[in-house]
Amino acid sequence: MSKIPLDIHHFPDLIRDGSTYVDKTHLIYQFIKMRPGCFIARPRRFGKSLLVSTLESLFKGERELFKGLWIDSSDYDWQEHPIIRIDWTSAEVSTKKELADSIMSILKSTAEQYDIEDIDRKYPILTFTALVKKLYQKIGRTVVLIDEYDQPLNEHIEDPKKAQAIRDYLRRFYTNMKSQERYLRFIFVTGVSQFTKVSLFSGLNNLNMLSFDSDFADLLGLTEEEIKENFSDQIARIAEIRGETVPQVFHLLKTWYNGYLYANSNSAPRVYNPVSVFSFFKEGVLGNYWFATGTPTLAIKLAHKNKFPLLNLEKDIEIGKKLELAHVVGKVDLPILLYQTGYLTIRKYDEKMGIYLLNFPNEEVRRSFLEYLAHEFFQSSDQSDVQVVFYKLANCLNLHHLHEFFEIFKETLDSIPNQIHKDAEGYYHSLLYLFLKTLGFRVDAEVSTAQGRIDMVLKTANDIFIFEFKINKSADDALKQIHQKAYYMQFKSDKRPITLLGVNFDTKLRTITDWKQEKLKATDSSIH
Repeated sequence: MSKIPLDIHHFPDLIRDGSTYVDKTHLIYQFIKMRPGCFIARPRRFGKSLLVSTLESLFKGERELFKGLWIDSSDYDWQEHPIIRIDWTSAEVSTKKELADSIMSILKSTAEQYDIEDIDRKYPILTFTALVKKLYQKIGRTVVLIDEYDQPLNEHIEDPKKAQAIRDYLRRFYTNMKSQERYLRFIFVTGVSQFTKVSLFSGLNNLNMLSFDSDFADLLGLTEEEIKENFSDQIARIAEIRGETVPQVFHLLKTWYNGYLYANSNSAPRVYNPVSVFSFFKEGVLGNYWFATGTPTLAIKLAHKNKFPLLNLEKDIEIGKKLELAHVVGKVDLPILLYQTGYLTIRKYDEKMGIYLLNFPNEEVRRSFLEYLAHEFFQSSDQSDVQVVFYKLANCLNLHHLHEFFEIFKETLDSIPNQIHKDAEGYYHSLLYLFLKTLGFRVDAEVSTAQGRIDMVLKTANDIFIFEFKINKSADDALKQIHQKAYYMQFKSDKRPITLLGVNFDTKLRTITDWKQEKLKATDSSIH
């Protein structure tokens, strides 16, 4: 039985533990030949730290750890190189002094590791220069590995002044590396945000960018083929536990955890989220594993601050080439932030127009994000309360208990603070749409017809619901519009019964004051 490598970020530990290592060394071999080095941006928990650790063992010449892997049978020379590893994954720095002290501590620790003396200088830049020169004289060219380069910045993304000071200091430190290029074998940098060649890394503008390179789209994350090759026994075990077939389990796995595209090529492989896949293998049940490791609190706050319509995230978001650039300190583009942090991915790239279409990558992220957003509207401190409400709403729809459904929804509206309510049809329409999507139903908003646009269509396994919303009018007005424009015509061939729903919102009372239903059947003469 393959051993699941969950929460192991140190390559030697993973190998010695006997955990399954998905062999990416053929890709590593390709990019370590690129001088002076490479950069790749990926979301958190996608294996960046494990990749950095793998490079560390590789450049240390620890060949015994790579026995049986692709690179072991290649022509790689296994020469030992000194390593300077700068790891910002758990960085907590708020000032330039704290940043300088942290860098100095890393450099001194590295010097001690290699028995290098007399490198302590007044500034980290000078100390780095002294260290790489002495390492070169003693051992050879140094490899510099920087994990999560932007973590100190992202910690202060809401404080432009503090972030700017940290960025300027980091830029001077990183820029100095280029002047020491003759002493360096390779530089590898990871982060969440793509950096521009004229900003933080202006001095390292010759690094090779792998973030959108289709040849390295699957460097981090798992492909379908890799899961089948390495974890077929785990899938078979889960299928037996769940009483399902292997294809059924794999379909669930694909629906919930696949979908990430990191390339400006539509033919590049899409990858699965590794932490979610491994957690699913461990627990045997579908869950919001990756999402639970870091909710998008910042994104929600920025959306409210900049009045971004978060509910529009269910539609494709069009982004130009700026997707490939880092955020500018003090100016955060929310869709780009959501892409960089893994909540959105590239659904399609229009090469001719240079446009990326972004959307949720999979069911885990889509459902989790919407549930989190709904929780924000509820203003409830107890997530379990929200889940109970969702369960009741879903059950009411499946049983066609519409009176109870609308009563529960009205109670939900009553729980939303007054300052959040908006006197617009789109707000209430979007709110109901959000809850229905969160329940996992197939919901389409503003469905085009020959006569106009249907506000919303909800399809369950047994029913079709056609919604029309009005503000400060009546449910009769809404039903009248449905009939006048024959919104139901395009569904007449469907065997499921059709229910027309007219809903009126009162902006003064901030609730639903009137709703009516009219149940039709596909064979009913009134819809022919």
